[in-house]
Amino acid sequence: MRGVWRIDEMAGFAEPCVLAVGIFDGLHLGHRKVLECAKKTARAAGALAGALTFDPHPSRVISTGRPPVDMIFPPEQRAGHFLEAGLGAVFFKRFDRDFADLPPEGFAGFLGEKFPNLRGIVTGENFLFGRGAAGDSALLRRICRESGWKYRAVGGLFRDGERVSSTRLRRCLSEGDMPEYARLAGGSYAAEGAVEGGKRLGREIGFPTLNLPWEPECRPPYGVYAARVLEGGRAFEGVANYGVAPSAGELARPVVEANLFETPDFGTGAKIRAEFLKFLRPEKKFESLDALKAQIAEDRAAARAYFAKSRRA
Repeated sequence: MRGVWRIDEMAGFAEPCVLAVGIFDGLHLGHRKVLECAKKTARAAGALAGALTFDPHPSRVISTGRPPVDMIFPPEQRAGHFLEAGLGAVFFKRFDRDFADLPPEGFAGFLGEKFPNLRGIVTGENFLFGRGAAGDSALLRRICRESGWKYRAVGGLFRDGERVSSTRLRRCLSEGDMPEYARLAGGSYAAEGAVEGGKRLGREIGFPTLNLPWEPECRPPYGVYAARVLEGGRAFEGVANYGVAPSAGELARPVVEANLFETPDFGTGAKIRAEFLKFLRPEKKFESLDALKAQIAEDRAAARAYFAKSRRA
């Protein structure tokens, strides 16, 4: 993907830049405040605005006494979201044991080495860095001042008295609360990728589907959703099953199977984004094709009712 780099594979990035630094999983409204500040700071400095983010999540390297964090999106989608938000570059840093063991001053040394023309850094006010999370925004401000870099620590965003966070987004996903996810993220949750061929069972029973493999670490519940598919700047409404299709013999990996209300003029190989708008029901195994057909008809009717209500709101 153009504009995306693995910084460990580079000697350095020579262009003057301002970096938004963090995980930014889900790129919610609070994260977007950080990115907007980075873009504003970069414009003032005549520099490129970029993001420095990390893969895997630090919790998969550092023991916290809790299960590792499941990321909402894989790296490719995360990179695309940064670019869509208006950043000019995305840098992924491999988070490994050696990097985790760097003291805060070592993190600053890494930045100076990899970004010799760094002009500024922007983080959330709760950003921690360095071995044992010993560095905070106050220390980073001092380091930046000594290094000649501008620094901005952006305050959090609150909704309903609670900070908007990736943890809240994950909770929304686990509960299938797609409207609340969209409210906190500033956009609908979506699976992305290339359409693949399937078993064609949907076509046989009169409900053809676009099949999109989707298995991020953090997943919404398996089930049926009112959905919107975006392709080439066009939007198509419909209904989608997300899961392993138990009525078709159970798949080895989860897939989005989107049945659209109008016949699309694209298929296998097309790059699409499938937005999950409302959870309608859990995934279920049906004992007969007739029972499956009847349920799909009911699902389509429920999705149409959702879209009709949304247009009236």
